[in-house]
Amino acid sequence: MKIIVRITFMFAILIATGCQSDDDKLQQTMEKSIAWMWSQQSEDGGWHSQTHAVLKDGKALTPYILFHLLQIPEDKFIRPDRAEERGVEFIRREVRASMTMSEDSFPMLNYPNYSAAYALKVLCFIHQDTVLQNILVGHLLREQFIEHRGITPDNLAYGGWGYGEPGLPYGQHGHVDISHTRRIIEALVMKAKAEAEERHLSLSHCLTVSHLFLKGVQRAPEDSRLYEGCLSRKDLPYDGGFISSSVTLATNKCEPVLIEGAGYYYPSYATATCDGLLGFHALGMTDTKAYTDAKEWLKQHQDMSTIDGLSKNDSEQWHQVMHYYHWAVRAEAMTAADIKGQWSIVLSQMLIKEQQPEGYYVNPIGGVNKEDDPLMATIFAVIAFSHLIEIKPK
Repeated sequence: MKIIVRITFMFAILIATGCQSDDDKLQQTMEKSIAWMWSQQSEDGGWHSQTHAVLKDGKALTPYILFHLLQIPEDKFIRPDRAEERGVEFIRREVRASMTMSEDSFPMLNYPNYSAAYALKVLCFIHQDTVLQNILVGHLLREQFIEHRGITPDNLAYGGWGYGEPGLPYGQHGHVDISHTRRIIEALVMKAKAEAEERHLSLSHCLTVSHLFLKGVQRAPEDSRLYEGCLSRKDLPYDGGFISSSVTLATNKCEPVLIEGAGYYYPSYATATCDGLLGFHALGMTDTKAYTDAKEWLKQHQDMSTIDGLSKNDSEQWHQVMHYYHWAVRAEAMTAADIKGQWSIVLSQMLIKEQQPEGYYVNPIGGVNKEDDPLMATIFAVIAFSHLIEIKPK
């Protein structure tokens, strides 16, 4: 009798599991990853990498992780007691200390502009500490490559942001790319919207001119500015997609192509195009041709298993190194642009399949992009979840 009851019970479990909807599976997978992320919060309120020394102090990692965890509504996942408060306390304590020690202290942090942008995003989202918000805004405004840095509109770095290297001479730019630029635009737009700071002339100007950097990395036909190795912009193909940088060319993950009479051309690829579209989206430029062209590129390139535009023969294997980052920005961009299709179903299935039993994700070959750190790989997955969970695939 006991054997029959046990078999019947196991059969009921199998039936229930088999009948579970894809939405339910995705929801459960997401909840497991979110729970794992919160469980990794340290006693000091921060998240600290055990894989990469540059992320060990938590000053860049914590604002990034906390912001995206806060985007999950509490009706989807109840946060651990005081977890949000402790994370915010870490940001206010550690970032404020780094900002106020001296003028040069903050740029000495690892990923200073990322840290500032996401600290600002968190504080704007929860409407706290306007004093620190203004300090962060001041730092980011100073970091933009525009006239006060000796960068003029004829320079492809104009309007953009990069890593945030300290001590750059007047008239010179350091690392500048679409990833930093997009996120800083988003942070400053959040600040402007939170306090109606369109009257803030410096902030208004910085956002107005930032689209010129986006224009440069989209390779708009009307943009005649030349980058190194380019002989003629008018003879280069235009498809509406983006690259990472027309200035720090080594940042681009695509392989350049030599075009006779035009010089080297850097093909568009998916992660950069997602970031570019999201930059335009944050600026409210959704009714422009540039935005429409970027959206069309993404509609035509929807492969979730690799990064469209990147070569699988590249020795660096970037199409695999940025595996989870690709999923994160894909979900953000495709939902922002309201692009329907099978992509969301495919991405949901891959997220369910690749989750580790404990709830985390990891990309063993993703070291260059920090994806071999489960904290980074998993927060990328959470970003994808947070956008997919509201989609009803068609």
